[in-house]
Amino acid sequence: MFTFLSVIVSAQNQVDTSASSVQPDSLAQIILAPGQVVEHIDSFYYKTEALQKKINLTKCPQLVNGYRVQLFSCSGEGCKEKALKYYNQFLIAYPSIPVYKTWQPPTLKVRAGDCRTRFEAEEIKHQIKDDFPFVFIVPDFINSMYKIDCEEMFFSKTDSILSVNLREK
Repeated sequence: MFTFLSVIVSAQNQVDTSASSVQPDSLAQIILAPGQVVEHIDSFYYKTEALQKKINLTKCPQLVNGYRVQLFSCSGEGCKEKALKYYNQFLIAYPSIPVYKTWQPPTLKVRAGDCRTRFEAEEIKHQIKDDFPFVFIVPDFINSMYKIDCEEMFFSKTDSILSVNLREK
């Protein structure tokens, strides 16, 4: 790779830099001085960028990774009633800990807590283990005061198609 680049640099040094006017649409006629870069971006890039930003804006409230304690999970007949029972039992026993019912096809799940670290989730698990002995910790998207401001998302030309950067303030 290094020898290839050195051949290109030496070839550029030998090219006459006093060439006539360069046509912007013609790639074959562009002559560069050493160290210059010409960036050519396909129009597909901007379309893809707009699509990815639209996807991220729809998922923006869910962009905070964290942990929750899973209390219950089921699928099939009578699942809604069982999940509601666990949900209400937890809500009555621990009103200070947020609890959520989520549908992840084909399973209905009841999860508690909005923990940024696994250690915080372990504390909740330890606190509720007497009332709910068969719980475990799962990674999940959580509600947090550290949510990304959806309007602050932007893309630069160097971002990958799947990354999201935040503007420095």
